[in-house]
Amino acid sequence: MLQSRFLILAAVLALSCNTKRNEFSNPEITQAEIKYHVEFLASDSLRGRASGAEGNNIAAKHLADEFKNYGLKPAGDDNKYFQSFEIVTGLKAGEKNEVSFGNKKFELEKHFRPLAFSADTGSEGQLVFAGYGISSSDTKYDDFEKVTVKDKIVLIFRYTPEGDNPHSHFNNHAPLRKKVGLAAEKGAKGVLVVTGFEDGEDDLIRLQYEIGHGNYGIPAMSISREAAMEILGYSEPQFRDLQRNINNSKKPNSFETASTVKLSSEVLVERSQTQNVAGWLEGTDPELKKEYVIIGAHFDHLGMGGSNSMYRGEPAIHNGADDNASGTTALLELAQKLSTQKLRRSLLFIGFTGEEMGLIGSKYFAEHPTTDLTQAVTMFNFDMVGRLKENQLIIHGMGTSPHFTQMINDQNKTYNFALTLKQDGNGPSDFATFYQKDMPVIAYFTNLHADYHKPSDDADKINLEGEERIIKMAFETIVAIANADKRPEFTKVKGESERPMTGFRATLGIVPNYADDTEGLKIDDVNPGQAGDHAGIKKGDILVKFGPKTIKNVYDYTYALGEHKAGDKVDIIVQRGGKEIKLQAVLQKSKRQN
Repeated sequence: MLQSRFLILAAVLALSCNTKRNEFSNPEITQAEIKYHVEFLASDSLRGRASGAEGNNIAAKHLADEFKNYGLKPAGDDNKYFQSFEIVTGLKAGEKNEVSFGNKKFELEKHFRPLAFSADTGSEGQLVFAGYGISSSDTKYDDFEKVTVKDKIVLIFRYTPEGDNPHSHFNNHAPLRKKVGLAAEKGAKGVLVVTGFEDGEDDLIRLQYEIGHGNYGIPAMSISREAAMEILGYSEPQFRDLQRNINNSKKPNSFETASTVKLSSEVLVERSQTQNVAGWLEGTDPELKKEYVIIGAHFDHLGMGGSNSMYRGEPAIHNGADDNASGTTALLELAQKLSTQKLRRSLLFIGFTGEEMGLIGSKYFAEHPTTDLTQAVTMFNFDMVGRLKENQLIIHGMGTSPHFTQMINDQNKTYNFALTLKQDGNGPSDFATFYQKDMPVIAYFTNLHADYHKPSDDADKINLEGEERIIKMAFETIVAIANADKRPEFTKVKGESERPMTGFRATLGIVPNYADDTEGLKIDDVNPGQAGDHAGIKKGDILVKFGPKTIKNVYDYTYALGEHKAGDKVDIIVQRGGKEIKLQAVLQKSKRQN
């Protein structure tokens, strides 16, 4: 039935596309065509284009149809436009989940639900109530100070003693992963998490896939207030007072109970096929056509929201007009225009899926290229180019080749953008994947806005005139590089490479892999001259220890980094070639503090 619905919807949309395509046979870059592509890609019918979902497949087919219409040759797998691969698209609770004490077995989905990072295992032990599950030297607050949780089950509240106060000193300790990891580090055999009366509705925590999900080797469950009160033997007034007293005094009130709790967890991973879309335009020069320019944009978005959404309401369609129907539209408009040109070098146009999940699509292409990556001379990336405001355009990658800055400034004399030229080739979009392959990159971006990763990122907010000018300027840059006598020289940029992490006081100067499922933190790149470089960390290392903290995933790393300041000496252990290597880093000041 699902396949039938997909085929019917695809046919209807394809008919609409063909009708519109006839109206836009002119290869020039126009606002009318930009509006058409954005409105199609960001329509409710595509339901947010989540990777692996029906709407994403329709978007991919739209790209492939357009590439074919422009005369591009297939550059995916097996002489097709698609490069397919498998991704994790969701989680669901299995049949082996249990929370019980005594003769009482609680009901899955009514009284409890496993957390996304719950380990598939069982445990049984005495219950300890440990407040909010926080141990913080900076706030002099420790829920574990007067209780022993080794070999026991821990019950904790969500959030912090200061609720949702955005300026609370407790906020760095609020993430559930951090709390469960801390309890596991102290020897707990399992964790139960409950939302207190002071913190809103008694909703079980949503079970949804998170990038680099990992676990801490113990079961971790979200439970209802009803279940928590029954295990503790508390009435509603008693349970309210328990939380209220901690909140008011800002002092822990942890204690052991007489209850023995049994837990069993099973979280099943759901997988789906998704695809990049690639088209090839052959160059005209007998020798230079062996080299090529990559032009890319991601076409996926967040679907109905999920863990990356900035929206806190009920699940809703996230159309992603700016992020990144705008960039995908730039890709299509450039493919159409450039297909009419006689260029010396070849061009490879790629629509990436999985960007919102951690650059999965571009990483897959880079590891399984359908073309010889050593012949790629520059990668152009378009991500969020539809909300030009006050004429301000950001371009990343200027330091990745010596002449990029001068070239862009010269071309801007025609367009008069208020340019912000970023030197680094690393950043939170697909261009970073290619920079890490020692390739020059140029990436266009019109900055974040209030609708970022929210259902309100809709097509009617796109600055059509602004995007048209950006695409036309990029066209000139692509033509200049495609026709140049020599390929751009690659340079590695010295500067901070970690993604922006608000409030962090220190940096290691590494680029973490946000999507890898390896236990530990895989390092995609190390910035020259930064703390990690001085310490001897290499690209491809797996960070497994940061100070006293065991690192199982990117979350552990960010939590551990957040506890340090610039100048701290940190002992580090990395895995390299199957061996553990001990290093020491002196952390440097983060330039991206808020």
